Amino acid sequence: MLRALVAVVLTASAVAVVSPAEAHTTGLHDNCTNFNKKYPHGVGTRKAHDKTSGTPVTSFKRANKIYWAAEKHNGDLDRDNDRIACEKA
Repeated sequence: MLRALVAVVLTASAVAVVSPAEAHTTGLHDNCTNFNKKYPHGVGTRKAHDKTSGTPVTSFKRANKIYWAAEKHNGDLDRDNDRIACEKA
């Protein structure tokens, strides 16, 4: 009886364990391809301005909370540090 209980507890524990890499992989913030599926023109802070040599992108979604969540998960989404993640026209 005790062995059966221990086996059930160990099995339940093994199912609940998630590796750190899996726990932080949401898919959305992994890269700009995935991010642009939900936000086609990117996401920036409310006061962000695109730093580009051409025509600046202005059609990105302005949402501080979404931008900072993306930046916290993957800092490479805003490589030019203009406070707009994955901007594109």
